[in-house]
Amino acid sequence: MNQHSPENWPVEKRISTVKHIFAKIAPHYDLLNHLLSAGQDIRWRNFTVKHLPTDAHLVLDIACGTGDLSLATVRRRSGTAVVGLDFVKPMIDLARVKTVRAGMLPRLSHTVGDAMQLPFGDNEFDAAMVAFGFRNMPDRARALNEMRRVVKSGGKVLVLEMTFPRNMRMRKFFTWYLSTVIPWLGGLISGNRKAYQYLPDSIADFLKPDELTAFFEAAGLRDIHVRPLTFGITYLHEGRVP
Repeated sequence: MNQHSPENWPVEKRISTVKHIFAKIAPHYDLLNHLLSAGQDIRWRNFTVKHLPTDAHLVLDIACGTGDLSLATVRRRSGTAVVGLDFVKPMIDLARVKTVRAGMLPRLSHTVGDAMQLPFGDNEFDAAMVAFGFRNMPDRARALNEMRRVVKSGGKVLVLEMTFPRNMRMRKFFTWYLSTVIPWLGGLISGNRKAYQYLPDSIADFLKPDELTAFFEAAGLRDIHVRPLTFGITYLHEGRVP
């Protein structure tokens, strides 16, 4: 981990930087997600939806961004409603517009809130999920415990995140792609190269899959499953609330 890593920033700086970056790139966020992942982000989200509890009626989507995972859930699960939460208001604003356009009100609603202090009571949801936002949370243990708190017994906690693949050839390619292509192309399209430099840095310094599994265990989650996707550049972690 280098000295300039986001992991070494004071909590206040990290929170303010993340808010600023995602507010700035919100208008280009969906396009760049699909472009930079070659459309794999859509498949990863659908895979996450597939692993929600079959009887889940109410799901919390934390760090929901512009709402792609929430929308994928209500589109693929006719009996499921979703609450999307994010602390970046411009992202929430876009998610609300997309929800209206998709005709998914009132099954999909949104609120501005903090993942480390969720504005919900205990045992309100059948599942809580987060896609590509967990690495931006400065206190991950607290965030994971909050997810467990708001999920009913028998429900699931799911975290979809990027990491470095174990295969060395793939790891070299992914390192080059993160450090070269993403800042260049992201900066070109969004006009904010700094934002697309932060994103690779946050991936590079994120927990390894085994380390994230240990967080799940420490949070008291059971029946933990770890599922690699696309040569191991993305993992879905899921655990059940006892």
